[in-house]
Amino acid sequence: MTSPTQPQARSAQPWLERKAWATNRIRSHKRWEVIILWGFAVAWSLLATPLAYVQIPRALEQGETLVAGIIGVMLLVAVGLLVGAVRTTRDARRFGDVALQLDPFPGSIGGHFGASTVLPVAYRPGLQFVATLACLHHSTRRTTGGDTEARESVLWQSEGMAQVQPQGDGIRLSFRLDVPKGLPESEPTEGDHHAWCLTLESRSDPPLAFERHFDVPVYATGEASHHLVLDAAQHPAAVQSRKAQLDEVAHLQHTPGGVELYLPYGRTWQQHLVWLVFGLSFGSFGVFAGRMGAPLIFPLVFGGLGGGFAAWAFFALSNSLKVQFSPQGLRTERRLLGFIFAWHQVPRSDLRGLQLVQSYTSQTGTRHTVWFRIRVALKNGKTITVADSLRGRAVADQMLQALAKATGLPARSV
Repeated sequence: MTSPTQPQARSAQPWLERKAWATNRIRSHKRWEVIILWGFAVAWSLLATPLAYVQIPRALEQGETLVAGIIGVMLLVAVGLLVGAVRTTRDARRFGDVALQLDPFPGSIGGHFGASTVLPVAYRPGLQFVATLACLHHSTRRTTGGDTEARESVLWQSEGMAQVQPQGDGIRLSFRLDVPKGLPESEPTEGDHHAWCLTLESRSDPPLAFERHFDVPVYATGEASHHLVLDAAQHPAAVQSRKAQLDEVAHLQHTPGGVELYLPYGRTWQQHLVWLVFGLSFGSFGVFAGRMGAPLIFPLVFGGLGGGFAAWAFFALSNSLKVQFSPQGLRTERRLLGFIFAWHQVPRSDLRGLQLVQSYTSQTGTRHTVWFRIRVALKNGKTITVADSLRGRAVADQMLQALAKATGLPARSV
């Protein structure tokens, strides 16, 4: 008989103990997105609408413009939430209850993650769907104020293109990704834990605006897929997509005995333009609040955060990087608005190897994008960045291997 204080033995098949996984019909998050968004929209509207009806006229009458403006923003947020809830509901009804069937089941560390699903979409040539598999670490920590802060970090990610085939009145999507050994398994969701997430989204022209997220079981079984043969990462459209993404951020040219690399101004400008607008908006709100007599904390916090985001985004948009590998060594030159900002020149004998490093992770809703950079390690322990703004590990690995082949330097991930 086992004592209540003794840890229970782990099941040989823990994925069967979770109701959402047991039948190998993995449903997406969409139904919860609809419920949660409608809950927020209704609750916020019930708060903001009567508040705006009563307080805005009173605040304007008393000359309290700042108060009226803040309540007005709350009302706009309520409208935005309601519009978002309606759109999300329409999207859920359009595509129905999307569910994955895994092959193998569960997904396998040291083997394959494969899956298929059917969508009520008329088949036509050119339909493209991207599958992104990510291993996440969920953690919590105490802030200085004593509050609990939840964090989510990406430990590993892979992306590929699904095969699209007609099936009845709809289409069948199937894909398979390789999962390397050594990654953590899916864990119970209590406290700090590891989880695996699959994102399936359309990249068609015209776009279907389809996107679904799934919590999926992945364990160290070493199993291979029984029916899915093709590697989604090597799909011709996936290879072309990676090449196009590399061409957007870097121009690589082979030279006698080496290679030249140029990263132009404004690379990944869409990403950084969002941060610039966000930073300027935050900063402007802080300045406006200060001029309207708000407490000093408003201009300090909003102005400081906004200024920091705006400065970082401006630098990202306004710098270029030129890199030259030659038999003599390495030379880099980073310019800011055309002026030399930093440069390095190192003899070949001091170069030790190439390193792939994760820079940061951006998140939009439940979608994670991991950004990488490549640096050269020197024998004195220092490093020099030779490529940045690389979206996703597949794109970054492709650039790393191209540089390693052209320079003869050993390459590794850090």
